[in-house]
Amino acid sequence: MRNSNDDGGGGGDKKKGRFFHTSRRFPERGGKDWIGPLVDYKEVELLRKFVTSSNKMMSRKRAGTNAAEQRALSVAVKRARFLALLPYTAL
Repeated sequence: MRNSNDDGGGGGDKKKGRFFHTSRRFPERGGKDWIGPLVDYKEVELLRKFVTSSNKMMSRKRAGTNAAEQRALSVAVKRARFLALLPYTAL
């Protein structure tokens, strides 16, 4: 028997089970923008796609990368910033 204020989800957490829409993921896997296992710090146009407008790195969930790709991406962005190919902050 259900209580009158039961949401039917079990557990009572209303946010449980909500996911980001796939339209927010960037870029699509297997597409031409997919970074694959290796990223080069000299590919500045590709790296800019994984950096927000305030020059912060995108999260794995939003960028659509796995853990190994995200680590390679962070190393490439740090090297590009050190060599002044990418800015550290947006002016």
